[in-house]
Amino acid sequence: MKILLKADRESNRDFAFRVVRENIINLKLQPGSMISEQDIANELNLSRTPVHEALQELARTKIIEILPQRGSLVSLIDMSLVDEAVFVRATIEAAVTEQACKIATPEDIVKLEENVNLQEFYLLKENLDKIMELDNAFHESMYKITNKMLCHSMVKTINIHYDRFRELRLHTSDTNNIIQEHKNILQAFQNKAPEAAKECLLQHLNRHSIDEKDMRAKYPQYFA
Repeated sequence: MKILLKADRESNRDFAFRVVRENIINLKLQPGSMISEQDIANELNLSRTPVHEALQELARTKIIEILPQRGSLVSLIDMSLVDEAVFVRATIEAAVTEQACKIATPEDIVKLEENVNLQEFYLLKENLDKIMELDNAFHESMYKITNKMLCHSMVKTINIHYDRFRELRLHTSDTNNIIQEHKNILQAFQNKAPEAAKECLLQHLNRHSIDEKDMRAKYPQYFA
């Protein structure tokens, strides 16, 4: 498990939640694997109580299943939950992206350009972790431009199922396609074309249905 740095004033529960969530998304805690409250508490140098609370919270998102007397099971990838996460995100983010395109300043567009350029740079370096980080930042920019960060927080909660799918997709599919779709969204911003930005965003988010077959073939053990 990858151990993250504890943030200033971050509660032990929030820290445990963030670490376990991140390790599930980046597949360090693989679908179908068992995890132990005590082992996590030991690794994070915490008592079991905040870890227990964090796992209970994650269980409510259905990303883990708590098995009495046995521990917790990292759920297999359930495409119905991925589809639902995409539906919620696409519904909200399409509207946010369209609005962001209408009001984006030249400085906002420059930041998006810099982000996409860095994605291409790290693709050459084969640094998938940085590409995922930049991918997340690219989409978060839409919420920042429109001052809709509460919406971003809501989407992030349910998006754990889609985020794990996206991480696996980076190791399965052609990353050039993902970056090209970001470039298409960027071009719509450069052209001040809100409707085009919205359509490019929807096409981008809904590509999971295209990639599922290849991912199931390569990692059948990860899927329900």
